[in-house]
Amino acid sequence: MKLKQLFIILPILAVICACGNKNVLRENLKQYPYDKYLSKVASADTKDKAKASALAEIRNIFATLPADKESQARRDNILSLAKIAKTWKVKQDDKKRYYAMAILERQSAMEALQPYYTDYDAKIESLTKKLNEEQDKFVRLKYALQMENLLEERKPLDEEYKILSYDATPYREELLYNARAAYNRAFYEIKISSKITGDEQETIKTPIIESLNTLGFQVGENLPEADIELVMKVYVDKYESKTTQGLNWCTSTATVNLKDMATGGIFATYSKTERDGSNRKETAQLRSLLAAGQDAALAVKQKVLEYLKRK
Repeated sequence: MKLKQLFIILPILAVICACGNKNVLRENLKQYPYDKYLSKVASADTKDKAKASALAEIRNIFATLPADKESQARRDNILSLAKIAKTWKVKQDDKKRYYAMAILERQSAMEALQPYYTDYDAKIESLTKKLNEEQDKFVRLKYALQMENLLEERKPLDEEYKILSYDATPYREELLYNARAAYNRAFYEIKISSKITGDEQETIKTPIIESLNTLGFQVGENLPEADIELVMKVYVDKYESKTTQGLNWCTSTATVNLKDMATGGIFATYSKTERDGSNRKETAQLRSLLAAGQDAALAVKQKVLEYLKRK
């Protein structure tokens, strides 16, 4: 056979092998469709190595999720349901290449995960009922904070369930909807009236209001029938460096008082000063204001929550 003809035939053989392998894969996926099975295919120079590699690929489906001892034991239990569904070989360049398909049936895996939800969901249902029946809004908020902890602890299960399910539908979606609706109502019923004055107060006010809004509280200026009043003053001091020519300093100070409107008592105070320098006065001012605002936002959020937990 001429060399030129050999160069033509070899690519054709490779294409035939590749097409043959694609056909096998296509048929296997018909038998084990993606909506019902998680599947992984691996190849190696021996059948046993191919099978081991395919199972290893299946075991990696949770690799992107954080893991601790408890979650790893749970995932190992679920992944023990994986098995080798198919093996086949493809001849290429006078060598045999072995392929293996590992599968994990979605329904069986999801059913294996469901018992881990039992304790969480019983507590979540109980708290949802209490939230909907409790008349005191401050007691409701305490229940909501307990709910927040439970939902956070349940989240790793939800991430695993999402991977196992075909359409990423959460487990017991209605339970979650009702729990979150009750949780959101509890926060929304707390009103925080803000009074922020002083120099350049808008830059500092924004992160503080946003941090409280993210919790779900009603926050605004001069809110009627408010539960908490946030009084804040902002001071800005700009000056040139005495030691470095062209360097401008700006010091921004935020002082905060938080008052319980029912009792009239101040339950928390806070003061933070931030300094920044730049060759441009506006840059130094903006940086110091933003830093002071971010610090104040975190502190106010924590102090409000701590007070409401013990109220």
